[in-house]
Amino acid sequence: MTLNKEDTLLEIYIEPGQRYPVTELRLFEEYALQILEMLPGACAERTPDVIQINLGDFRDEKGIVVIVTPEAIELRLPTLEWLGPHTPVESSKLWRRLKLNSSKKFDIAQLITSAQEAQSQTFGVCKFCSQKLPSGWMFRRDVCQSCAEKHLGIVH
Repeated sequence: MTLNKEDTLLEIYIEPGQRYPVTELRLFEEYALQILEMLPGACAERTPDVIQINLGDFRDEKGIVVIVTPEAIELRLPTLEWLGPHTPVESSKLWRRLKLNSSKKFDIAQLITSAQEAQSQTFGVCKFCSQKLPSGWMFRRDVCQSCAEKHLGIVH
């Protein structure tokens, strides 16, 4: 049996293992399909009422996390949190939350682009080594953690 593009996306991305049978797409599932088509290389995970789409991670200037539910679309920026000096944890922070309803359509492409621009702006350039790094690896906006140790005497 040959699947059309929408059936293939539905089978591969939205219905992994066909655990959640769909007879008709709900609004949030339609948005999730649109988002997946716009983000080649993104991966999706699903529960019955939540679809999480990840593109990249905190090291990726264009990385974003999109959580789609029947009630809302959340655009989140990947980040790195430090639970201790040697305990980094990948996380994400809310950038924008949009309530879903059938009467209001969103320009998802523009929102994705804006979120990616916001993620890119969280990166800093170290004045010592000139590396562009995510905020989780920066001591302050213009000094990375490694250079803070080497040049500023900071002990992590």
